[in-house]
Amino acid sequence: MAVTQSVRSEEAANLALATRVRWTNVAPTLLVVWIVSMFDKSNISLVIANPRFLSEMGLAGHAALLGWLASGLFLAYGLFAPVWGWITARIGPRKAVSAALVIWALTCFMSAVSSSYGMLLLSRILLGVGEAALYPITVSLVANWFPLRERGRATSFWWIGTMIGPMLTGLVITGLIITVGWRMQFNAMGILALILPLPMVWFLITDRPDQHRSANAAEVRLIESGALERNEDAPGRVFQSVRSVWSNHRFWLVTAAIAANAIFFWGWSIWLPTYLRTARHFSFSTSGYLTFVIYGFAVATIIAIGAFSDRVFRRAPLAGVGWLLGAVSLMAAAFVPNAIWAVVLMILALCFQQVGISCAEMLMHSVVGTPDMPKANGVRSFVTQMVGALSPAMIGYILQLTGGFVGAFMVLAAAVVVSAGCMVAVALEGL
Repeated sequence: MAVTQSVRSEEAANLALATRVRWTNVAPTLLVVWIVSMFDKSNISLVIANPRFLSEMGLAGHAALLGWLASGLFLAYGLFAPVWGWITARIGPRKAVSAALVIWALTCFMSAVSSSYGMLLLSRILLGVGEAALYPITVSLVANWFPLRERGRATSFWWIGTMIGPMLTGLVITGLIITVGWRMQFNAMGILALILPLPMVWFLITDRPDQHRSANAAEVRLIESGALERNEDAPGRVFQSVRSVWSNHRFWLVTAAIAANAIFFWGWSIWLPTYLRTARHFSFSTSGYLTFVIYGFAVATIIAIGAFSDRVFRRAPLAGVGWLLGAVSLMAAAFVPNAIWAVVLMILALCFQQVGISCAEMLMHSVVGTPDMPKANGVRSFVTQMVGALSPAMIGYILQLTGGFVGAFMVLAAAVVVSAGCMVAVALEGL
């Protein structure tokens, strides 16, 4: 007890004297990187709902092929995540994300000039190769730059990018497609990757706080003393009894929960505009703008749950309840007859789902030590993306076979029920 109080006193002293480079430079850079990455991934959901694109590419009525434009990306994402984990561990997250951003831009330009379905599919697969760097570099920077007791807020800071990106996609990409066409919006996304996140990465951040000229000694001490390995009183103490993360069943339970969640999120998000347009009979432009509204509520949810979870330090129970309520809300949206109420329930489904996945992402910092972060999350990303990758194509096949979304929503709801079950097992161990 005396040791714990001494550590807390030292932490408070360092906090009072420390600079805030981790919050002024690192966190905003990660946020922007994730927003742009979600632009590049999510824009296809609006492109495949665009009648002109379907006509030009001869894909009207081919829902399964359209689903593969997303699933192909996610398969490549999963396959190359461990490679990026190894690369990040070797060259550092700053160089790794810089290389990834250049790949994103080039593949967007390739999508814009695609003359066939095969070429467009290849461009999306190559985009997945580049985007596979995201998780290894992100968790590495968070582990290097934030003490354990700040990682809930730090994780929510970049994780809201996964919602802000699709939210702005609904607004910006819809507007671009309507005004300049679906091809030019791909060019715009490629240019954006080169002029916004790439300079931020290069000029604002370093791999570690002791390398940054603006981070003082107090901030470096605060971060080092707050590492998982030095926090015996934190939920992450369970890690101390495990020699290797690879034999840590808690890591695999959290990974399994995130993998099942990926089935929900990518199946849901890729087909959301099509659902709003075909099942609820909104226009193409209204569907895009409703996407903006739906994701906007999710952003507020992530901010709130990040601060709250740092206070209670019990993330698994919150995650489990969130995922269960998300499943219930999604199924209610499938059966409610009124289109407006369906949108309200879809908002609730996404918000509850984000409670689940946000807390699960934060849990990674309680079960994985700092040195293992890049490689462990490369493997985690491989597992989760390989599981979730087939979801958009699977939904496409279900739609072709059944002609409706009820069966598809049942599959997505079942996925997050599995996620909730994993969290029950983790919660029983005090996390």
